[in-house]
Amino acid sequence: MKALLDFIPLIAFFIAARYSGILAGAGALLIATIVVYAIHFIRQKGTFDKQQWVVLLLTILFCGGTLLLRDDIYLRWKSPIINGIFALTLLVSAAINKPLMQLAMKDVFLLTMSGWKKLTLAWALFFAFMGILHYITAFTMSDEAWINFKTYGWIPIMLVFVIAQFAVLKKHLNPALADKTVK
Repeated sequence: MKALLDFIPLIAFFIAARYSGILAGAGALLIATIVVYAIHFIRQKGTFDKQQWVVLLLTILFCGGTLLLRDDIYLRWKSPIINGIFALTLLVSAAINKPLMQLAMKDVFLLTMSGWKKLTLAWALFFAFMGILHYITAFTMSDEAWINFKTYGWIPIMLVFVIAQFAVLKKHLNPALADKTVK
């Protein structure tokens, strides 16, 4: 349910940007994000995780800047910066032997510390790659190409990466998960 809610701001952006321009898209993205995060806040009993805080605050900052200054350059920087922050955070966590993917996926996979670090580095590289792709589409392609990539172009890339991760890690799945699904 949470993941489905997180697509609402993208849909709002796509529709508004497609029919009324990028500034309208920024407004729709900002409003939809605030509404969706209010729902998350209520459903999560008054809390956000760090990733949610980063996305919410950067969306307010970049969409707000775009709307206040009537310049879409701020919105164009949003996705590359968010992806860069995630990549850097994951790299640092692996470097200090506290791989964040272990924290996020410890109930799904049984890995050694080396395995958790490799998985965390793979995700860091993925986010760096996505940041670069977002930058390229935002600053070298047409508005239409950028809007399309920002809205749904990244989704197949993410799906391929996630499926590849599970294919590589399937032998490390936690057997307790199978027990829970049988019950």
